[in-house]
Amino acid sequence: MRKSIGILLLLALCLGVPAAAEIYRWTDESGTVRMTQDLNRIPPAHREDARKGAKAWARKHPKTPKTESVAKATTAPEPKTYRIPVERAGTGMMVRVRLNQHVIAPFLIDTGATDVVIPRSVADQLHLRIDDDTRTKVYSTANGMIEQPVVMLRSVDLGGARVENVSASISDSMERGLLGLSYFNRFNYNIDAANGIVTLTHNDLEERGLIRGGRSEAQWRSEFTNLRMRMTQLEMIEARARQSGVGNKFDKENRRLARQLEELELEAHRARVPASWRD
Repeated sequence: MRKSIGILLLLALCLGVPAAAEIYRWTDESGTVRMTQDLNRIPPAHREDARKGAKAWARKHPKTPKTESVAKATTAPEPKTYRIPVERAGTGMMVRVRLNQHVIAPFLIDTGATDVVIPRSVADQLHLRIDDDTRTKVYSTANGMIEQPVVMLRSVDLGGARVENVSASISDSMERGLLGLSYFNRFNYNIDAANGIVTLTHNDLEERGLIRGGRSEAQWRSEFTNLRMRMTQLEMIEARARQSGVGNKFDKENRRLARQLEELELEAHRARVPASWRD
């Protein structure tokens, strides 16, 4: 059943629906926990409790202010430049990357990939814990839409160019990883394919508030919007199923997506992502 729900959700993402800002929860007369983003869908007798619950969660996990003070300019030393040799791998370029300071694995450079992508075998070497509560993300690939678990790496090091807290997804089908923008966003980079050299210099986008946690405003907005779209699409599928007399078999998936939204909010809170980037 879960596989069928997942397929329906991936297909439904193509429809495009508006994102909402709050997740409301209530318990119906049968004792089932219900979730929605539309307050008007909640029976009147339960709306006030659902509204209070959403406000309580917001107080516990406050968002960062919409406007932030700009730090005073200070004189800083010139950032170090790293020149790393790359290997040819067919039409791609391969490098050796150190993850979490102790696992070294081959990665293809892919500045078109939103995140770093880790093969399942490498994730196992890193002892990354993946379960039903792990946040997932839907990616558009040449083979269609796929849903993959998302983790936070403590560090990613390419030839001494090391960054911390890097978002990465885990692939069951790839033998080599992809080194994507969740790593490269922290650098000014140049890839010299002819000479087999990638040049990296730390940029100041984080200090200037133009990226948070290695992601731009557009990337953060996309993550929140896509997850809320999945929740809204599930509501639509559930409503149609009820009309067809199938009954309610979506509670587990509802709870799973609600937990994922909470995890994304906490991740954004830790990265000091402005509230306007989450809308």
